Amino acid sequence: MPHNWQAAEARHHFTDVVDAAVEGDPQFIRRRDGREVVVISREYFEKTKPNLRQYLLTAGYAKAEDDAFDDAVRAVRDEGAAAFAPRDTDLKN
Repeated sequence: MPHNWQAAEARHHFTDVVDAAVEGDPQFIRRRDGREVVVISREYFEKTKPNLRQYLLTAGYAKAEDDAFDDAVRAVRDEGAAAFAPRDTDLKN
């Protein structure tokens, strides 16, 4: 079960924080200034981290409006597909 810690408390219970994260329970640590971090196991991180290919395949579909990045990705994807399409000169030879 995820646990929320204050930074000072987490510092005093560092072993408990790490052990819980390794067991698959993310540990949320909050500083006095409101900034937060999450401690997770390496295994969980590797399993859930986004990869560029997956992001590019889904880019633009989660938002209501496309932005300049989405337009650029689409242009590269379309140009890339066109680069591999057979041309008339290729078919005549």
